[in-house]
Amino acid sequence: MCCRTKEAILATNKPLVGPASFELSNLVLLVAAGLLFLSFGYTEMAGSDMWWHIAAGRELVQTGTLWMVDDWSFSAHGEDWHNHEWLADLLYYGWVSAWGEQSLVYWKWLVIIATFTLLLTTLVRESGSSLAALVGTGFALATAAPFLDVRPHLYSLLLFSLLLHFCLRRRTATWLLALCFVVWVNLHGGFFFGLMALGILLFPWRELNLDNFRVALVTGLLCLAACLLNPYGIKAFLYPLAYAFDGSSPFRGLAEWMSPFKPGGIRSPLFFYLMWAPLAGLLYCLPRVRRELDVPWEGIVLTALTLAMALTSRRFIPLFGMSLALMMTPLLALLFRWQVLQKLRLGLAVLALLFSMLRMVPYNVQAAPNFHYLTAEYSYPVEMANFIEANGISGNVYALYNWGGYLHWRSDGELKVFIDGRADTLYDDQTYLQYLSVLRSREGWLEQLEASGADYVLWPHRRADGQGKLNALLATGRWSPVYSDTVSWLLARTSAVLPDTVPSPPGPWRDLSIGRLSAWAGNYEDAILYAQSVLEQMPWHKGACELLIESYRRLGENDKADQVLFECRTYFPTRYLR
Repeated sequence: MCCRTKEAILATNKPLVGPASFELSNLVLLVAAGLLFLSFGYTEMAGSDMWWHIAAGRELVQTGTLWMVDDWSFSAHGEDWHNHEWLADLLYYGWVSAWGEQSLVYWKWLVIIATFTLLLTTLVRESGSSLAALVGTGFALATAAPFLDVRPHLYSLLLFSLLLHFCLRRRTATWLLALCFVVWVNLHGGFFFGLMALGILLFPWRELNLDNFRVALVTGLLCLAACLLNPYGIKAFLYPLAYAFDGSSPFRGLAEWMSPFKPGGIRSPLFFYLMWAPLAGLLYCLPRVRRELDVPWEGIVLTALTLAMALTSRRFIPLFGMSLALMMTPLLALLFRWQVLQKLRLGLAVLALLFSMLRMVPYNVQAAPNFHYLTAEYSYPVEMANFIEANGISGNVYALYNWGGYLHWRSDGELKVFIDGRADTLYDDQTYLQYLSVLRSREGWLEQLEASGADYVLWPHRRADGQGKLNALLATGRWSPVYSDTVSWLLARTSAVLPDTVPSPPGPWRDLSIGRLSAWAGNYEDAILYAQSVLEQMPWHKGACELLIESYRRLGENDKADQVLFECRTYFPTRYLR
Protein backbone atom coordinates (compact mmCIF):
# COMPACT_ATOMS: atom_id res chain seq x y z
CA MET A 1 0.00 0.00 0.00
CA CYS A 2 1.16 3.57 -0.70
CA CYS A 3 0.03 4.80 2.69
CA ARG A 4 -0.68 3.44 6.12
CA THR A 5 -4.12 2.24 7.10
CA LYS A 6 -6.28 4.32 9.36
CA GLU A 7 -6.02 1.64 12.06
CA ALA A 8 -2.23 1.82 11.98
CA ILE A 9 -2.31 5.59 12.27
CA LEU A 10 -4.67 5.50 15.24
CA ALA A 11 -2.50 2.89 16.95
CA THR A 12 0.48 5.24 16.95
CA ASN A 13 -0.87 7.49 19.69
CA LYS A 14 -3.50 6.86 22.31
CA PRO A 15 -6.53 9.06 21.75
CA LEU A 16 -7.86 11.69 24.09
CA VAL A 17 -11.17 9.89 24.43
CA GLY A 18 -11.96 6.19 24.43
CA PRO A 19 -10.52 3.22 26.36
CA ALA A 20 -7.15 4.92 26.98
CA SER A 21 -8.58 8.26 28.04
CA PHE A 22 -7.53 7.72 31.64
CA GLU A 23 -3.87 8.00 30.75
CA LEU A 24 -2.52 10.92 32.74
CA SER A 25 -1.31 12.98 29.78
CA ASN A 26 -4.65 12.68 28.05
CA LEU A 27 -6.49 13.68 31.21
CA VAL A 28 -4.26 16.73 31.53
CA LEU A 29 -4.90 17.60 27.88
CA LEU A 30 -8.65 17.25 28.37
CA VAL A 31 -8.60 19.79 31.23
CA ALA A 32 -6.31 22.04 29.20
CA ALA A 33 -8.70 21.90 26.26
CA GLY A 34 -11.71 22.89 28.36
CA LEU A 35 -9.91 25.89 29.87
CA LEU A 36 -8.46 26.90 26.51
CA PHE A 37 -11.83 26.83 24.77
CA LEU A 38 -13.42 28.87 27.55
CA SER A 39 -10.57 31.42 27.49
CA PHE A 40 -11.40 32.32 23.89
CA GLY A 41 -15.01 33.10 24.83
CA TYR A 42 -14.29 36.60 26.12
CA THR A 43 -14.47 38.59 22.88
CA GLU A 44 -15.86 42.08 23.48
CA MET A 45 -18.33 43.18 20.86
CA ALA A 46 -21.36 45.46 20.68
CA GLY A 47 -23.71 42.61 19.83
CA SER A 48 -26.49 44.76 18.39
CA ASP A 49 -28.18 41.80 16.68
CA MET A 50 -28.51 39.94 19.96
CA TRP A 51 -31.19 42.32 21.21
CA TRP A 52 -33.54 42.02 18.27
CA HIS A 53 -33.10 38.24 18.23
CA ILE A 54 -34.38 38.08 21.82
CA ALA A 55 -37.19 40.47 20.93
CA ALA A 56 -38.07 38.36 17.88
CA GLY A 57 -38.38 35.29 20.09
CA ARG A 58 -40.83 37.19 22.26
CA GLU A 59 -42.72 38.35 19.16
CA LEU A 60 -43.01 34.76 17.92
CA VAL A 61 -44.52 33.71 21.23
CA GLN A 62 -46.88 36.69 21.30
CA THR A 63 -48.14 36.28 17.73
CA GLY A 64 -48.12 32.48 17.63
CA THR A 65 -46.98 32.37 13.99
CA LEU A 66 -43.68 31.74 12.19
CA TRP A 67 -44.56 34.06 9.30
CA MET A 68 -43.55 37.42 10.64
CA VAL A 69 -44.72 40.88 9.57
CA ASP A 70 -42.76 43.93 10.61
CA ASP A 71 -44.20 45.78 13.58
CA TRP A 72 -41.00 47.47 14.77
CA SER A 73 -40.20 50.05 12.11
CA PHE A 74 -42.03 52.91 10.44
CA SER A 75 -40.14 52.61 7.14
CA ALA A 76 -41.19 49.00 6.44
CA HIS A 77 -44.20 48.65 8.72
CA GLY A 78 -46.51 45.84 7.66
CA GLU A 79 -43.99 44.31 5.23
CA ASP A 80 -43.14 40.61 5.33
CA TRP A 81 -39.98 39.94 7.31
CA HIS A 82 -37.85 36.99 6.16
CA ASN A 83 -36.80 35.81 9.61
CA HIS A 84 -34.89 32.69 8.63
CA GLU A 85 -33.38 32.42 12.15
CA TRP A 86 -36.69 32.06 13.96
CA LEU A 87 -35.69 28.91 15.87
CA ALA A 88 -32.57 30.61 17.21
CA ASP A 89 -34.76 33.51 18.33
CA LEU A 90 -37.09 31.22 20.24
CA LEU A 91 -34.11 29.59 21.94
CA TYR A 92 -32.72 33.00 22.91
CA TYR A 93 -36.03 34.17 24.34
CA GLY A 94 -36.57 30.90 26.18
CA TRP A 95 -33.10 31.11 27.71
CA VAL A 96 -33.54 34.75 28.75
CA SER A 97 -37.01 34.05 30.15
CA ALA A 98 -35.63 31.24 32.28
CA TRP A 99 -32.34 32.73 33.47
CA GLY A 100 -32.20 36.41 32.49
CA GLU A 101 -30.31 38.45 29.92
CA GLN A 102 -26.95 38.27 31.66
CA SER A 103 -26.96 34.47 31.57
CA LEU A 104 -26.51 34.63 27.79
CA VAL A 105 -22.76 34.63 28.43
CA TYR A 106 -23.18 31.05 29.69
CA TRP A 107 -25.05 30.17 26.49
CA LYS A 108 -22.17 31.57 24.48
CA TRP A 109 -19.51 29.70 26.44
CA LEU A 110 -21.44 26.42 26.25
CA VAL A 111 -21.82 26.66 22.47
CA ILE A 112 -18.14 27.54 22.00
CA ILE A 113 -16.96 24.68 24.23
CA ALA A 114 -19.32 22.21 22.54
CA THR A 115 -18.25 23.35 19.05
CA PHE A 116 -14.54 23.01 19.57
CA THR A 117 -14.74 19.89 21.74
CA LEU A 118 -16.53 18.21 18.83
CA LEU A 119 -13.82 19.44 16.46
CA LEU A 120 -11.13 18.22 18.85
CA THR A 121 -12.56 14.72 19.15
CA THR A 122 -12.91 14.50 15.37
CA LEU A 123 -9.29 15.54 14.87
CA VAL A 124 -8.12 13.03 17.49
CA ARG A 125 -10.02 10.29 15.70
CA GLU A 126 -8.56 11.24 12.33
CA SER A 127 -4.96 11.93 13.36
CA GLY A 128 -4.44 9.62 16.33
CA SER A 129 -2.64 12.38 18.24
CA SER A 130 -4.34 14.25 21.05
CA LEU A 131 -1.52 16.80 21.19
CA ALA A 132 -1.74 17.55 17.47
CA ALA A 133 -5.52 17.75 17.67
CA LEU A 134 -5.35 20.24 20.54
CA VAL A 135 -2.85 22.43 18.69
CA GLY A 136 -4.95 22.35 15.52
CA THR A 137 -8.17 23.12 17.39
CA GLY A 138 -6.45 25.87 19.35
CA PHE A 139 -5.33 27.66 16.21
CA ALA A 140 -8.81 27.29 14.70
CA LEU A 141 -10.36 28.83 17.79
CA ALA A 142 -7.80 31.64 18.03
CA THR A 143 -8.54 32.53 14.40
CA ALA A 144 -12.29 32.52 15.02
CA ALA A 145 -12.21 34.29 18.40
CA PRO A 146 -12.81 37.88 17.20
CA PHE A 147 -16.10 36.75 15.65
CA LEU A 148 -17.49 34.82 18.62
CA ASP A 149 -20.28 37.10 19.81
CA VAL A 150 -23.80 36.33 21.02
CA ARG A 151 -25.62 35.71 17.76
CA PRO A 152 -26.99 32.70 15.84
CA HIS A 153 -23.92 32.25 13.63
CA LEU A 154 -22.41 30.26 16.52
CA TYR A 155 -24.94 27.54 15.70
CA SER A 156 -23.46 27.21 12.22
CA LEU A 157 -20.01 26.66 13.71
CA LEU A 158 -21.46 24.06 16.09
CA LEU A 159 -23.34 22.24 13.35
CA PHE A 160 -20.31 22.33 11.03
CA SER A 161 -18.35 20.59 13.80
CA LEU A 162 -21.17 18.09 14.19
CA LEU A 163 -21.21 17.48 10.44
CA LEU A 164 -17.47 16.79 10.46
CA HIS A 165 -17.92 14.43 13.39
CA PHE A 166 -20.69 12.55 11.59
CA CYS A 167 -19.30 12.42 8.07
CA LEU A 168 -15.51 12.57 8.05
CA ARG A 169 -14.61 9.14 6.65
CA ARG A 170 -17.44 7.40 8.42
CA ARG A 171 -21.05 6.46 7.73
CA THR A 172 -23.90 8.08 9.63
CA ALA A 173 -27.57 7.29 9.22
CA THR A 174 -29.12 9.46 6.51
CA TRP A 175 -32.11 10.31 8.69
CA LEU A 176 -29.77 11.73 11.33
CA LEU A 177 -28.01 13.96 8.78
CA ALA A 178 -31.38 15.08 7.40
CA LEU A 179 -32.56 15.94 10.92
CA CYS A 180 -29.38 17.95 11.42
CA PHE A 181 -30.21 20.06 8.35
CA VAL A 182 -33.84 20.52 9.32
CA VAL A 183 -32.61 22.12 12.54
CA TRP A 184 -29.80 24.05 10.83
CA VAL A 185 -31.95 25.70 8.16
CA ASN A 186 -34.20 27.14 10.86
CA LEU A 187 -31.33 28.30 13.08
CA HIS A 188 -29.05 30.18 10.70
CA GLY A 189 -28.40 30.88 7.03
CA GLY A 190 -25.09 29.04 7.31
CA PHE A 191 -26.97 25.87 6.41
CA PHE A 192 -26.15 26.69 2.78
CA PHE A 193 -22.44 26.33 3.50
CA GLY A 194 -23.33 23.14 5.40
CA LEU A 195 -24.78 21.67 2.21
CA MET A 196 -21.59 22.50 0.30
CA ALA A 197 -19.47 20.98 3.08
CA LEU A 198 -21.70 17.89 3.09
CA GLY A 199 -21.04 17.35 -0.61
CA ILE A 200 -17.29 17.46 0.02
CA LEU A 201 -17.51 15.11 3.01
CA LEU A 202 -19.74 12.58 1.24
CA PHE A 203 -17.71 12.45 -1.97
CA PRO A 204 -15.94 9.04 -2.24
CA TRP A 205 -12.39 10.42 -2.46
CA ARG A 206 -10.67 7.12 -1.73
CA GLU A 207 -13.04 4.61 -3.34
CA LEU A 208 -14.43 6.33 -6.38
CA ASN A 209 -17.00 3.98 -7.83
CA LEU A 210 -20.59 4.18 -9.01
CA ASP A 211 -22.13 2.61 -5.89
CA ASN A 212 -20.38 4.98 -3.47
CA PHE A 213 -21.18 7.95 -5.65
CA ARG A 214 -24.85 6.92 -5.78
CA VAL A 215 -25.04 6.64 -1.97
CA ALA A 216 -23.43 10.07 -1.58
CA LEU A 217 -25.79 11.61 -4.11
CA VAL A 218 -28.93 10.17 -2.54
CA THR A 219 -27.83 11.25 0.95
CA GLY A 220 -27.03 14.75 -0.27
CA LEU A 221 -30.36 15.10 -2.07
CA LEU A 222 -32.30 13.96 0.99
CA CYS A 223 -30.48 16.53 3.14
CA LEU A 224 -31.18 19.16 0.49
CA ALA A 225 -34.87 18.24 0.59
CA ALA A 226 -34.81 18.37 4.39
CA CYS A 227 -33.76 22.02 4.17
CA LEU A 228 -37.08 22.81 2.49
CA LEU A 229 -38.75 22.19 5.85
CA ASN A 230 -38.70 25.82 6.89
CA PRO A 231 -41.38 28.56 6.92
CA TYR A 232 -40.10 30.11 3.67
CA GLY A 233 -39.46 26.99 1.57
CA ILE A 234 -37.21 27.61 -1.43
CA LYS A 235 -36.80 31.29 -0.43
CA ALA A 236 -34.47 30.14 2.34
CA PHE A 237 -32.05 29.07 -0.41
CA LEU A 238 -32.53 32.15 -2.55
CA TYR A 239 -31.68 34.61 0.23
CA PRO A 240 -28.04 33.52 0.83
CA LEU A 241 -27.54 33.10 -2.93
CA ALA A 242 -28.78 36.61 -3.65
CA TYR A 243 -26.65 38.01 -0.86
CA ALA A 244 -23.55 36.20 -2.10
CA PHE A 245 -23.83 37.17 -5.77
CA ASP A 246 -25.45 40.61 -5.68
CA GLY A 247 -22.35 42.77 -5.48
CA SER A 248 -24.45 45.89 -6.01
CA SER A 249 -26.30 45.54 -2.70
CA PRO A 250 -25.34 48.36 -0.32
CA PHE A 251 -25.72 45.91 2.57
CA ARG A 252 -22.58 44.21 1.30
CA GLY A 253 -20.84 47.34 2.54
CA LEU A 254 -21.52 46.48 6.18
CA ALA A 255 -18.07 46.30 7.75
CA GLU A 256 -18.54 42.79 9.16
CA TRP A 257 -19.10 41.37 5.67
CA MET A 258 -16.30 43.14 3.81
CA SER A 259 -13.02 41.61 2.72
CA PRO A 260 -10.52 41.22 5.59
CA PHE A 261 -8.14 43.48 3.65
CA LYS A 262 -10.46 46.47 3.89
CA PRO A 263 -10.21 48.70 6.98
CA GLY A 264 -12.80 48.71 9.73
CA GLY A 265 -15.04 46.00 11.11
CA ILE A 266 -13.97 42.86 12.93
CA ARG A 267 -10.32 41.93 12.55
CA SER A 268 -8.63 38.54 12.99
CA PRO A 269 -4.88 39.25 13.07
CA LEU A 270 -3.99 35.56 13.05
CA PHE A 271 -5.81 35.08 9.76
CA PHE A 272 -3.22 37.14 7.87
CA TYR A 273 -0.58 34.58 8.86
CA LEU A 274 -2.66 31.43 8.55
CA MET A 275 -4.02 32.38 5.14
CA TRP A 276 -0.67 31.15 3.79
CA ALA A 277 -0.79 27.88 5.79
CA PRO A 278 -2.72 25.97 3.06
CA LEU A 279 0.54 25.93 1.11
CA ALA A 280 1.65 23.29 3.63
CA GLY A 281 -0.76 20.98 1.84
CA LEU A 282 1.97 20.54 -0.76
CA LEU A 283 3.75 18.36 1.80
CA TYR A 284 1.21 15.65 1.05
CA CYS A 285 2.85 15.33 -2.35
CA LEU A 286 6.09 14.07 -0.76
CA PRO A 287 6.44 10.27 -1.03
CA ARG A 288 7.63 9.98 2.57
CA VAL A 289 4.59 11.82 3.86
CA ARG A 290 2.28 9.79 1.62
CA ARG A 291 3.75 6.59 3.08
CA GLU A 292 2.94 7.76 6.60
CA LEU A 293 -0.35 9.58 6.15
CA ASP A 294 -3.65 9.15 4.41
CA VAL A 295 -4.19 12.35 2.43
CA PRO A 296 -7.04 14.35 4.06
CA TRP A 297 -8.78 15.25 0.81
CA GLU A 298 -11.83 16.56 2.62
CA GLY A 299 -9.72 18.94 4.70
CA ILE A 300 -7.78 20.17 1.68
CA VAL A 301 -10.90 20.91 -0.38
CA LEU A 302 -12.75 22.49 2.55
CA THR A 303 -9.73 24.66 3.28
CA ALA A 304 -9.60 25.86 -0.32
CA LEU A 305 -13.34 26.60 -0.34
CA THR A 306 -13.43 28.44 2.98
CA LEU A 307 -10.26 30.41 2.19
CA ALA A 308 -11.91 31.70 -0.98
CA MET A 309 -14.99 32.61 1.05
CA ALA A 310 -12.96 34.30 3.80
CA LEU A 311 -10.98 36.39 1.32
CA THR A 312 -14.30 37.70 0.03
CA SER A 313 -15.99 38.23 3.40
CA ARG A 314 -14.32 38.22 6.82
CA ARG A 315 -17.37 36.59 8.44
CA PHE A 316 -16.24 33.24 6.97
CA ILE A 317 -12.85 33.31 8.69
CA PRO A 318 -14.00 30.99 11.54
CA LEU A 319 -15.01 28.33 8.98
CA PHE A 320 -11.60 28.66 7.35
CA GLY A 321 -9.84 28.15 10.67
CA MET A 322 -11.81 24.98 11.39
CA SER A 323 -11.23 23.61 7.88
CA LEU A 324 -7.52 24.38 8.03
CA ALA A 325 -7.30 22.34 11.23
CA LEU A 326 -8.58 19.31 9.30
CA MET A 327 -5.81 19.70 6.76
CA MET A 328 -2.95 20.55 9.13
CA THR A 329 -3.56 18.24 12.11
CA PRO A 330 -2.34 15.04 10.36
CA LEU A 331 0.93 16.83 9.55
CA LEU A 332 1.23 17.96 13.17
CA ALA A 333 0.53 14.39 14.29
CA LEU A 334 3.40 13.19 12.10
CA LEU A 335 5.65 15.72 13.85
CA PHE A 336 4.56 14.56 17.30
CA ARG A 337 5.55 10.98 16.47
CA TRP A 338 9.20 11.85 16.79
CA GLN A 339 10.80 9.79 19.53
CA VAL A 340 11.93 12.80 21.55
CA LEU A 341 8.45 14.33 21.53
CA GLN A 342 6.90 11.03 22.56
CA LYS A 343 9.11 11.02 25.65
CA LEU A 344 8.04 14.58 26.42
CA ARG A 345 4.34 13.79 25.98
CA LEU A 346 3.36 14.40 29.62
CA GLY A 347 5.54 17.50 29.84
CA LEU A 348 3.94 18.98 26.74
CA ALA A 349 0.49 18.22 28.15
CA VAL A 350 1.40 20.03 31.37
CA LEU A 351 2.69 23.01 29.34
CA ALA A 352 -0.62 23.09 27.46
CA LEU A 353 -2.48 23.10 30.77
CA LEU A 354 -0.31 25.91 32.18
CA PHE A 355 -0.86 27.95 29.02
CA SER A 356 -4.63 27.50 29.28
CA MET A 357 -4.60 28.40 32.96
CA LEU A 358 -2.57 31.55 32.28
CA ARG A 359 -5.09 32.60 29.65
CA MET A 360 -7.90 32.24 32.19
CA VAL A 361 -6.15 34.09 35.03
CA PRO A 362 -7.49 37.58 34.14
CA TYR A 363 -11.06 36.36 33.73
CA ASN A 364 -13.91 35.18 35.91
CA VAL A 365 -17.16 33.38 35.13
CA GLN A 366 -19.61 35.79 36.78
CA ALA A 367 -22.52 36.56 34.50
CA ALA A 368 -23.10 40.26 35.23
CA PRO A 369 -19.63 41.79 34.61
CA ASN A 370 -18.95 39.53 31.66
CA PHE A 371 -22.28 40.34 30.03
CA HIS A 372 -21.60 44.06 30.56
CA TYR A 373 -18.33 43.89 28.61
CA LEU A 374 -18.85 41.03 26.16
CA THR A 375 -21.97 42.71 24.73
CA ALA A 376 -20.77 46.30 25.34
CA GLU A 377 -23.94 46.90 27.35
CA TYR A 378 -22.49 50.23 28.45
CA SER A 379 -22.66 51.54 24.86
CA TYR A 380 -26.47 51.26 24.64
CA PRO A 381 -28.97 53.92 25.79
CA VAL A 382 -30.03 51.97 28.88
CA GLU A 383 -30.93 55.00 30.98
CA MET A 384 -32.70 56.59 28.01
CA ALA A 385 -34.86 53.48 27.67
CA ASN A 386 -35.59 53.64 31.42
CA PHE A 387 -36.75 57.25 31.01
CA ILE A 388 -38.86 56.40 27.94
CA GLU A 389 -40.55 53.52 29.79
CA ALA A 390 -41.23 55.68 32.86
CA ASN A 391 -42.96 58.30 30.70
CA GLY A 392 -44.79 56.03 28.28
CA ILE A 393 -43.20 57.70 25.25
CA SER A 394 -44.11 56.06 21.95
CA GLY A 395 -43.94 56.87 18.25
CA ASN A 396 -41.46 56.92 15.38
CA VAL A 397 -37.83 57.39 16.35
CA TYR A 398 -34.86 57.92 14.04
CA ALA A 399 -32.11 56.07 15.89
CA LEU A 400 -28.68 54.63 15.33
CA TYR A 401 -28.77 51.41 13.27
CA ASN A 402 -27.03 49.44 16.05
CA TRP A 403 -29.53 50.61 18.66
CA GLY A 404 -32.64 49.47 16.82
CA GLY A 405 -32.63 45.96 18.25
CA TYR A 406 -32.16 47.24 21.79
CA LEU A 407 -35.15 49.56 21.40
CA HIS A 408 -37.24 46.63 20.11
CA TRP A 409 -36.37 44.59 23.18
CA ARG A 410 -37.06 47.43 25.61
CA SER A 411 -40.16 48.99 24.02
CA ASP A 412 -41.82 45.92 22.45
CA GLY A 413 -42.81 47.92 19.37
CA GLU A 414 -43.94 51.09 21.15
CA LEU A 415 -40.99 52.91 19.59
CA LYS A 416 -40.73 52.23 15.87
CA VAL A 417 -37.34 52.81 14.26
CA PHE A 418 -36.34 53.86 10.77
CA ILE A 419 -33.90 50.96 10.28
CA ASP A 420 -32.15 48.32 12.37
CA GLY A 421 -29.84 45.32 12.16
CA ARG A 422 -32.32 43.12 10.33
CA ALA A 423 -30.79 44.65 7.19
CA ASP A 424 -31.94 43.20 3.86
CA THR A 425 -34.17 40.53 5.42
CA LEU A 426 -36.65 43.42 5.65
CA TYR A 427 -35.38 46.78 4.36
CA ASP A 428 -34.80 47.79 0.76
CA ASP A 429 -31.60 49.35 -0.58
CA GLN A 430 -33.00 52.88 -0.68
CA THR A 431 -33.87 52.86 3.02
CA TYR A 432 -30.36 51.81 3.93
CA LEU A 433 -28.75 54.36 1.59
CA GLN A 434 -30.89 57.12 3.09
CA TYR A 435 -29.78 56.07 6.56
CA LEU A 436 -26.13 56.19 5.46
CA SER A 437 -26.68 59.72 4.17
CA VAL A 438 -27.95 60.81 7.59
CA LEU A 439 -25.31 58.81 9.47
CA ARG A 440 -22.45 60.44 7.53
CA SER A 441 -24.04 63.93 7.57
CA ARG A 442 -24.01 64.19 3.78
CA GLU A 443 -25.52 67.17 2.04
CA GLY A 444 -29.28 67.20 2.54
CA TRP A 445 -29.21 64.81 5.51
CA LEU A 446 -31.35 67.04 7.70
CA GLU A 447 -34.08 67.34 5.08
CA GLN A 448 -34.04 63.55 4.58
CA LEU A 449 -34.37 62.94 8.31
CA GLU A 450 -37.24 65.38 8.70
CA ALA A 451 -39.04 63.92 5.69
CA SER A 452 -38.74 60.38 7.05
CA GLY A 453 -41.77 60.72 9.34
CA ALA A 454 -39.79 60.48 12.58
CA ASP A 455 -41.32 62.02 15.71
CA TYR A 456 -38.09 61.69 17.68
CA VAL A 457 -34.35 61.49 17.05
CA LEU A 458 -32.25 59.34 19.36
CA TRP A 459 -28.53 59.67 18.72
CA PRO A 460 -25.19 59.13 20.50
CA HIS A 461 -23.25 62.03 21.95
CA ARG A 462 -19.84 60.93 20.76
CA ARG A 463 -20.43 58.94 17.55
CA ALA A 464 -21.56 59.79 14.05
CA ASP A 465 -21.23 63.57 14.51
CA GLY A 466 -23.58 63.47 17.49
CA GLN A 467 -22.95 67.02 18.65
CA GLY A 468 -23.12 68.41 15.12
CA LYS A 469 -26.48 66.74 14.47
CA LEU A 470 -27.83 67.93 17.81
CA ASN A 471 -26.90 71.56 17.08
CA ALA A 472 -28.23 71.43 13.51
CA LEU A 473 -31.60 70.03 14.56
CA LEU A 474 -32.03 72.49 17.41
CA ALA A 475 -31.08 75.39 15.12
CA THR A 476 -34.10 74.68 12.90
CA GLY A 477 -36.49 75.52 15.73
CA ARG A 478 -38.52 72.46 14.79
CA TRP A 479 -36.98 70.14 17.41
CA SER A 480 -36.77 70.42 21.16
CA PRO A 481 -34.70 68.48 23.72
CA VAL A 482 -36.43 65.79 25.77
CA TYR A 483 -33.70 63.96 27.69
CA SER A 484 -29.99 63.19 27.76
CA ASP A 485 -28.19 60.29 29.36
CA THR A 486 -24.52 59.37 29.44
CA VAL A 487 -24.44 57.97 25.87
CA SER A 488 -27.36 59.58 24.01
CA TRP A 489 -29.71 62.50 23.51
CA LEU A 490 -33.39 62.50 22.56
CA LEU A 491 -35.13 65.26 20.61
CA ALA A 492 -38.82 65.52 19.72
CA ARG A 493 -40.56 67.55 17.04
CA THR A 494 -41.98 70.72 18.52
CA SER A 495 -45.33 69.62 17.12
CA ALA A 496 -45.28 66.39 19.14
CA VAL A 497 -47.46 66.20 22.23
CA LEU A 498 -45.39 64.97 25.17
CA PRO A 499 -46.65 64.01 28.63
CA ASP A 500 -45.41 65.82 31.70
CA THR A 501 -42.19 63.94 32.15
CA VAL A 502 -41.11 62.26 35.36
CA PRO A 503 -37.63 61.07 36.31
CA SER A 504 -36.54 57.57 35.46
CA PRO A 505 -36.44 55.10 38.37
CA PRO A 506 -33.52 55.54 40.79
CA GLY A 507 -30.54 53.31 40.10
CA PRO A 508 -26.98 53.15 38.83
CA TRP A 509 -27.81 54.10 35.25
CA ARG A 510 -29.55 57.31 36.33
CA ASP A 511 -26.74 58.13 38.78
CA LEU A 512 -24.21 57.68 36.01
CA SER A 513 -26.09 60.09 33.74
CA ILE A 514 -26.24 62.73 36.46
CA GLY A 515 -22.56 62.23 37.17
CA ARG A 516 -21.62 62.53 33.50
CA LEU A 517 -23.64 65.74 33.12
CA SER A 518 -21.86 67.08 36.22
CA ALA A 519 -18.48 66.32 34.66
CA TRP A 520 -19.46 68.02 31.40
CA ALA A 521 -20.36 71.08 33.48
CA GLY A 522 -16.93 70.97 35.13
CA ASN A 523 -18.26 69.85 38.53
CA TYR A 524 -15.88 66.93 39.05
CA GLU A 525 -16.46 66.62 42.81
CA ASP A 526 -20.15 65.76 42.21
CA ALA A 527 -19.16 63.53 39.29
CA ILE A 528 -16.92 61.55 41.65
CA LEU A 529 -19.73 61.10 44.18
CA TYR A 530 -22.17 59.82 41.57
CA ALA A 531 -19.57 57.54 39.94
CA GLN A 532 -18.76 56.05 43.34
CA SER A 533 -22.47 55.49 43.93
CA VAL A 534 -22.71 53.57 40.65
CA LEU A 535 -19.68 51.42 41.49
CA GLU A 536 -21.19 50.54 44.87
CA GLN A 537 -24.11 49.00 42.96
CA MET A 538 -22.26 47.78 39.83
CA PRO A 539 -18.51 47.62 40.63
CA TRP A 540 -17.71 46.60 37.06
CA HIS A 541 -19.59 49.38 35.23
CA LYS A 542 -17.28 50.68 32.51
CA GLY A 543 -19.01 54.05 32.25
CA ALA A 544 -18.65 54.69 35.99
CA CYS A 545 -15.03 53.54 35.95
CA GLU A 546 -14.26 55.93 33.09
CA LEU A 547 -16.07 58.82 34.77
CA LEU A 548 -14.25 58.30 38.07
CA ILE A 549 -10.84 57.94 36.41
CA GLU A 550 -11.42 61.02 34.26
CA SER A 551 -12.64 63.11 37.21
CA TYR A 552 -9.68 62.20 39.41
CA ARG A 553 -7.27 63.03 36.61
CA ARG A 554 -8.97 66.37 35.99
CA LEU A 555 -8.42 67.18 39.66
CA GLY A 556 -4.78 66.08 39.46
CA GLU A 557 -5.28 63.00 41.66
CA ASN A 558 -3.55 60.54 39.32
CA ASP A 559 -2.76 57.97 42.02
CA LYS A 560 -6.47 57.59 42.79
CA ALA A 561 -7.24 57.36 39.07
CA ASP A 562 -4.69 54.56 38.63
CA GLN A 563 -6.12 52.69 41.62
CA VAL A 564 -9.64 52.89 40.18
CA LEU A 565 -8.34 51.64 36.83
CA PHE A 566 -6.67 48.67 38.51
CA GLU A 567 -9.77 47.77 40.56
CA CYS A 568 -12.11 48.05 37.56
CA ARG A 569 -9.90 45.80 35.46
CA THR A 570 -10.03 43.08 38.11
CA TYR A 571 -13.70 42.63 37.20
CA PHE A 572 -12.93 42.45 33.49
CA PRO A 573 -9.54 43.11 31.83
CA THR A 574 -10.87 45.19 28.97
CA ARG A 575 -8.47 47.04 26.71
CA TYR A 576 -11.12 49.71 26.19
CA LEU A 577 -10.76 51.04 29.75
CA ARG A 578 -7.79 53.37 30.10
